Amino acid sequence: VHGSVRPHRACTAAHRRSHATMDVGLVDALCDYSRPVFLFGLTPPLEGATQDELKETARKFVERSATLATDGFIVYDIQEEKGRTPEPRPFPFRKLDDPSHFAKVLKDVSGKESVVYKCVAESDPGGFDGWLNKAIDDYGVNAYNLVGGASSANQYSGPTIPDVAAKLNKRKQCAHGGVTIAERHIKKGNEHETLVKKGELGMQWFISQAIYDPEPMIKLLKEYGALCRQRNIEPKRVVLTFAPCGREKTMRFIKWLGVTVPEDIEREILDAEDKVGKSVDLLCAMCKKILDETKGCGVPLGISVESVSIFKNEINAAHELFRRTQSMLLDFLGEPWLVQYKLVSKGVKRTSFDYGSRKSPASPGAALPPVKEPKAAKKEGGIGGLFEGLSEEEQKKLGIAGAVGVVVGFILGAVLGGGKSKPVAPAPEPPKNKGWGK
Repeated sequence: VHGSVRPHRACTAAHRRSHATMDVGLVDALCDYSRPVFLFGLTPPLEGATQDELKETARKFVERSATLATDGFIVYDIQEEKGRTPEPRPFPFRKLDDPSHFAKVLKDVSGKESVVYKCVAESDPGGFDGWLNKAIDDYGVNAYNLVGGASSANQYSGPTIPDVAAKLNKRKQCAHGGVTIAERHIKKGNEHETLVKKGELGMQWFISQAIYDPEPMIKLLKEYGALCRQRNIEPKRVVLTFAPCGREKTMRFIKWLGVTVPEDIEREILDAEDKVGKSVDLLCAMCKKILDETKGCGVPLGISVESVSIFKNEINAAHELFRRTQSMLLDFLGEPWLVQYKLVSKGVKRTSFDYGSRKSPASPGAALPPVKEPKAAKKEGGIGGLFEGLSEEEQKKLGIAGAVGVVVGFILGAVLGGGKSKPVAPAPEPPKNKGWGK
């Protein structure tokens, strides 16, 4: 269930959709530059999996990630990518389920929407329109990340990104973004201009390639922000992507994908006794460095963590990395914040006691388990104060009197329920000018 925030201001009315009081649509969250956004990425199961197998894969993923305060997921479109590099692929290519189809399965299981990656260049030239219509109309996918070919030296049969962007611009319930590779800015020096041109195509956000060197991203964000100010245009959101690494083969695959990994960083990770733990610590330090050195550049940010490994220690590390980088970005904004949970489905119970049947729960604050308050949240008044002024129905939705099968969401600022509930007790005045530099 999506975190609850104030109503979205930047998106057009066509992007607004009807949601429950505590829910914010993924397109709305991505297009609302007044707040950050947090995504968790995964790949679909293998092609040919039955519907039951797809649901079971989604269920396991959702259960593992239930306590992550995500706005939604990213479902990647994995291609063979011939010609990307002369180096052999570290892992053999195996075709996976269609990302838009698996995004629907994930939504059915979790209630959350996904950004669906689509490599338009690799698409069937005669079948792309059919794929897009099915993804939107049958699977309900409204957020797309458009990807071109892996190599400019290859000839591709699919439509161009401008062609697909034009098609999506006509679908008023949809929004789309693209990929940004900061390393290209070091080599060519024009990635910031590319982002502006893609913005003119209608792209609302850019998701970065996995970051293992902060310097290219720092340079790109600063120069993109400066170019937007120079041209008097609003910069689009840039989502910073991080992916942990706990073994040499994973590192080879990360580098094969085109990610720049400085030699000293690679050695520090692979020589460590706890390789994946070292990678999480280093990536968190890189995230902090990017935030600190781009403060005031004016570019709205987000965080994405990739969980594409089959190894348990790398899966667990992705969860830890998400929590830590999310806390960094929220603290960076300089406003009070907190997390909360919400039941996804009242129909699925693992206890004979019906928590929703009690009409007058006694002492809501006492019934909830102890919660460690985030760093910037005010520590007076107890958790019970959060429910002041909520209707009985809203209290039930918040899971008062204890809950099972919880999903964590987050709230920015001191406002609950999209601004319809009474605020939390006043917090100390936050530091000024810590946001996007506006």
